[in-house]
Amino acid sequence: MNWLAKALTAGLLTVGVGSGLIACTDSTQQGDPDFTPQNTERRFSANNSPLVLFDEAHHNFLTMHGRYQAFTQVLKSDGYTVKASSQPFSTTHLNQADILVIANALDRHRTDWSPPFGMAFTAQEVSAVIGWIEQGGSLFLVADHTPFPRVIDNLATALGVEFSHGHVGEAQFSTADNTLAQHAITLAVVPALRTLPGGMSMTGFGVTSAVGGAASAAAEQSTGQIERVRSFGGSAFKVPQDAVSLLTLGADKIAVTPDVPFQITADSPRVDVSGWSQGAVFEFGKGRVAVFAEGMMFSSQVDSKSGKKYGLASPGAEHNEGFLLNVMHWLARAE
Repeated sequence: MNWLAKALTAGLLTVGVGSGLIACTDSTQQGDPDFTPQNTERRFSANNSPLVLFDEAHHNFLTMHGRYQAFTQVLKSDGYTVKASSQPFSTTHLNQADILVIANALDRHRTDWSPPFGMAFTAQEVSAVIGWIEQGGSLFLVADHTPFPRVIDNLATALGVEFSHGHVGEAQFSTADNTLAQHAITLAVVPALRTLPGGMSMTGFGVTSAVGGAASAAAEQSTGQIERVRSFGGSAFKVPQDAVSLLTLGADKIAVTPDVPFQITADSPRVDVSGWSQGAVFEFGKGRVAVFAEGMMFSSQVDSKSGKKYGLASPGAEHNEGFLLNVMHWLARAE
């Protein structure tokens, strides 16, 4: 998910903060080795820790010790037990888990993004996942920009989710303009959102905005709730009936859908995705599902050439870590 500036011309896409697309094509994109979660209050102990299985059996671009290392660290900071899963999905295998994480699965090991694209999951695996959720399991699903949604289409369809299969510019979601929904996930207080050690106020994780008396006043006014979330590109999807779109794209948002991912030209088709979602949650049988159309928002990654960091450490993403924790709490039924 590096900046794909070379593939774009000025004005090609309507984007949010900054410009360009974030792509998954550059090997210099690595997990941030210096990332440290701001969360210091564990909700779970060894006695009640939910088991999170992190799928690594499907050529996943995002893995728990790779580009999603920060994601793993945030979960562990709250007391979750996170284990890599290298087995195909089966009922027996899934029954050990409380939450299954699938992040940017692929149909095969790829060195390019050329069609054709197959399915990452067999029909039997999709059936196993759907049955497991219906019986009470919880799924955290990430499918970023094309081709990631294409290769999980059989699972997405079974869940009632319709992806755009394109590239969407980055976006800022806020309670101020109702693009960030009011929900138990966003309204739940995250203690670390209130203050940092030393009386420093924070508008979010890791960001200080005042010192001294001004800091104390700002801290008193902070609710500790999620007020904004930043995404870094990705795709978009239509939410199923009865789902809640937590992250709703605003006006004038488009998805560019080239025949070959990243090969964007002035003639590449555009799809209006205003009002579509980049993050939604819903009940499914006895279980729960959280779907996201962008992965960097829950990660911290660094370009090994430039040293620039993206994701949780980026301006505007100060509440993303708290948002992730609250999504996981909801999936774990820890409300």
